[in-house]
Amino acid sequence: MSQHLTTAIVAEEMARRGYRVLSGPAVEVTGGAADSRLVHPGELFCAFPGEETDGNLYVAAAFRAGAVAAICSRPPEGEWPGKTIVVAPDTTRAVGELARAWRTACDPQVVGITGTVGKTTAKEMTAATLADRFRTHRSAGNLNSREGLPLALLSLRRDHEVSVLEMAMDSPGEIGDLCHIAEPRIGAVLNVGLTHVSKLGSIEAIQREKLDLARNLPADGCAILNADDPRVVAVVPELKCQVMTFGESESATLRRGPVTENGLLGTSFDVTFADSTERVTAPLPGAHTVPAVLTAMAAAISLGRTLRGAASAVYHANVEGRAHVLKGASGATIIDDRYNSSPASLAGALLMLRGLSGRRIAFLGRMAELGEHEIEEHRKAGEIAAASCDILFCSGDTCLPLAEAARAAGHTDVRWFPTRDESAAAAAAILREGDVVLVKASRGEAFEAAIPVLEGAQ
Repeated sequence: MSQHLTTAIVAEEMARRGYRVLSGPAVEVTGGAADSRLVHPGELFCAFPGEETDGNLYVAAAFRAGAVAAICSRPPEGEWPGKTIVVAPDTTRAVGELARAWRTACDPQVVGITGTVGKTTAKEMTAATLADRFRTHRSAGNLNSREGLPLALLSLRRDHEVSVLEMAMDSPGEIGDLCHIAEPRIGAVLNVGLTHVSKLGSIEAIQREKLDLARNLPADGCAILNADDPRVVAVVPELKCQVMTFGESESATLRRGPVTENGLLGTSFDVTFADSTERVTAPLPGAHTVPAVLTAMAAAISLGRTLRGAASAVYHANVEGRAHVLKGASGATIIDDRYNSSPASLAGALLMLRGLSGRRIAFLGRMAELGEHEIEEHRKAGEIAAASCDILFCSGDTCLPLAEAARAAGHTDVRWFPTRDESAAAAAAILREGDVVLVKASRGEAFEAAIPVLEGAQ
């Protein structure tokens, strides 16, 4: 029996649910994709309807790229005798049903992680920590939504003992839907903040959604909650499952002491659990990453590790974290932490930058989905930046309040540009050996285009 999902299983499960299936040869399915440009051989392509385009237009391209199966709402043009094709009116629902069935067949312990800030870092840290003892699966990249999480589960294998899944939301009911598909037994809620407030309407609505992960855990499950966030621990009285809290709070199950920042090498701090205390040395830079480490330790302990064992696993963890450290042709160090900036994550990154040696440069873009709080939060970020960097580059109309606030707070070298590309060209022109550049913006700002410029590759 194959350890992987197969097209035979896809055909059987989808036909059983009444979908039209055009069966190809029985081959392994190694994962899922929704962008034909990113398809790897062996994957299943799902043609989701999009705001700007329709995935059904790209099924043939996905097959040419090596996809072995597709779920689409209409058959692709041409003949594809070597491929398995599922025709479903609602592709999101169909792939969710397939993912749930495959997860049930594999039956791993599922760890779900949500929060406004730090989900990806916590997911990567938790998966790397648990891999010290368990055969561990994790969701790749940003496969964390109604469409993405089912695709992530398609890479699950029968021999995986644990699956660590990131769970995001930008609409009501999304966390509940993801829990129905994944059925987590362990669920971590990192924090509740303003990101997505433009779509959810209020911080209270965001809180309700995020806490649905804890509410959906079974009675024999474990909720891992941030003791330092009152909006998170407010759910504790409702829960029937075990609860482990983490943080600086005296009431925390996993209580951390003061954090020592070791620059880009990571952090160190004491953690107390029950009657034991261990010194933890973590590979993630910045004090703002400590909740991710504590989440990983709590997950390990809930799965039977001792505090010492969890601390050792953290020390040895090989983490594919959010921030990537690059070296430019100029000799400058570039911290690529651009993905999905938010008030809390930007503040943490700027405070990390402040503690580094060399000429510190912040290269910032817009924080998205802040609704009516947008101007206020960018002003706050400008005040933090004023105390954290030697040179501040920012771009776009939304960052004008950030630049103005930094100047008002006393920063004497603030450089604002109308566009990202102008800002990148100006920053690249001044970089030199010993500089440290923090790159941070929301995903929609496409700051990945600035990285080669800063590196000197363009």
